Amino acid sequence: MAQVLKESVRKRISDAAEARFAEQGFESATIDMIARDAGVAAGTVYKYFPNKQALFRSIVTDGFVDELSRLTRGRIADFARPGGMEPDRDATAGASGELLGFLARNRLKAVILLGWGREAEYADFVPDYLREMETQTLAQAREQFPQLEQTRTFRFMVRRILEESIRGTVAILAEFEEEADIRRAFAAAMRCRLAGINGLVAWALEGEE
Repeated sequence: MAQVLKESVRKRISDAAEARFAEQGFESATIDMIARDAGVAAGTVYKYFPNKQALFRSIVTDGFVDELSRLTRGRIADFARPGGMEPDRDATAGASGELLGFLARNRLKAVILLGWGREAEYADFVPDYLREMETQTLAQAREQFPQLEQTRTFRFMVRRILEESIRGTVAILAEFEEEADIRRAFAAAMRCRLAGINGLVAWALEGEE
């Protein structure tokens, strides 16, 4: 007789795994831990998911990864302005608001992918994600400020700012659960980040190198 699998049990297991992966990473989280958190036996987990990799893939899907990349590209493009990025601009509106809403709705998935993704099958995602953001940011800077020489120091600093933005995103999503709190934290972080980027552009335009 075929075994009947319950969607409610699958969801409990998936939710427990998502929380564990976000808290301690793919490698450290075990099926036993996940089963205990879900209130089921370890054998029950394997009835729904053949292994930990399959459980991970059911949480961090290709569709989620593609959507995060698409929304991030839109956010970067949205902040391009002829006179530079506006420090006073509402960082929770427009394309930025769309990205923030997506991150808030998928808070733990984003923490897993951006914070722990190197441990699982998305090992190349963060480096590729960072490289794509860097390429887009430098291309927009070239359009906005054609007189700016993109020296090695300038490119290095842009990359450091973007790396810190990823770490900051993970920290905010790990710290706050409510969307309103997430939006406030991102607005504060973005205000600081945009001021830093504009300061870097001003420094480069002065030809200090």
